[in-house]
Amino acid sequence: MSPTGKLGMSMMLATLWLCASTSQSTAQTYAIKDLGTLPGDSVSKAYALNDAGEAAGVSEGPTAAIATIFSGGKATSISTLGSSVSLATAINSSGEVAGWNSYDSSASFDPQAFIFTNGSMQNINSSTLFPSGTEANGINDSGEVVGTGYLTSSNFHAFLFSGGKMKDLGPPGAFQASAIAINNSSQIIGGYYLASGATGEFLFTGGKMTTLPTPAGASAVSAFAINDNGEIAGQIFLSSGAPSHAAKFVNGVWSDLGAFTGAVASRATSINLTGQVVGTAFFPQTSYHPPKPGKHVPFISTASGLVNLNTLIPSGSGFTLTDAVAINDSGQILCDATNASGSEHAVLLSLK
Repeated sequence: MSPTGKLGMSMMLATLWLCASTSQSTAQTYAIKDLGTLPGDSVSKAYALNDAGEAAGVSEGPTAAIATIFSGGKATSISTLGSSVSLATAINSSGEVAGWNSYDSSASFDPQAFIFTNGSMQNINSSTLFPSGTEANGINDSGEVVGTGYLTSSNFHAFLFSGGKMKDLGPPGAFQASAIAINNSSQIIGGYYLASGATGEFLFTGGKMTTLPTPAGASAVSAFAINDNGEIAGQIFLSSGAPSHAAKFVNGVWSDLGAFTGAVASRATSINLTGQVVGTAFFPQTSYHPPKPGKHVPFISTASGLVNLNTLIPSGSGFTLTDAVAINDSGQILCDATNASGSEHAVLLSLK
C-alpha cells in the first residue's frame, strides 16, 4: 500500500473510532437497582456509597428512621443503641459506617455519633468536649470520622475522631462549624460561621485549616464532597443573585458546572477519583396552599453540560430519580427516587 493509501486508511480508522467513541459517550445509559427497605418499611433514603457498591442510609417506617446498610441485594439494620432515630451518613471501603443516633428519652438536644465496625455499633460521642452531643458526617478508609460537635444546641464546632480520640477542630472563633467529609489523605472539608459574623467553607489539610476562596462573580461557595485527589464538589452562589450553580474545586480554582433552566439552585454533591461529578437541581415550589415542593432533578456533569439522569435510565423502570447522592470510582451512582407507588426508595445506577 502506498504512503498515501496508508494515510487515508489511518484517517478512516481514526474517524470510525471517534464516531464510535462519541456514540458510546452520548448513548451512555445505566441499569437501575432498587435497594429496598427493611421489612415492614415503605421508605428508604441514601446517604453514602463505597467503591464496592455498598450504600449507607436509612429505612423508614411510620414511627422512626433506622440506620441501614444496603449490600448484596438486601437492606440490613445496623442497630440503634436504644435510640429513637438513627442515621447512617457515611461508609468506607471496608463497609465501616458512621452516623448518629437521636434519643426521644432525652429531655435536651443530645445526638450521639457512632461508628459501625466488625458488626457492632460503637458510640464515639465525647460529652467532655461536646456536652450537647455529636453528629458524624464522614468516614475514611482509616476509620477516621468527622462531623459536628455541639457545645450547646446552637453553638457547635467541627470534630475529628481519630485513633479512638475526639478532637475539636474549631475553627478558632467559630460560633458554628461542621465537618462534612474526609478523604483518605485525612483532608477535611466543612463550613463555619464565626462570632464576628464572617462565614466560609474550609479545607483542613496537614494540620492546617484554610478558607476556600470565592471566585470572581460569586458571593459565596459551599463544599459537599472531596475525593482522594483533594478535588471538591460543591456550589457557587453568584453575586448577581442568579440561581446557584454546581461547581468543582480543582488545583485551587473553582469551575462553574452550570445549572438547569428554571432551577432555583444546582449543587454538586459528589466527585469520584476520575473527577466525575453528580448532583441535584432544585426547582421552585409549585404551590403554597397547600404547600407543594418543587421537583428535584439529579444530574451528571458532562463536557456538554449537566445531564438529567432520568434520561439515562430505561424508560418504564417504574422510578423517577429525584436526587443524586454519590458516585463511586466505578461510576456507580447512588440516588433517591420515587417508585410507581409514590414511595421514596434508595436506588443504585450502574453503567450498562
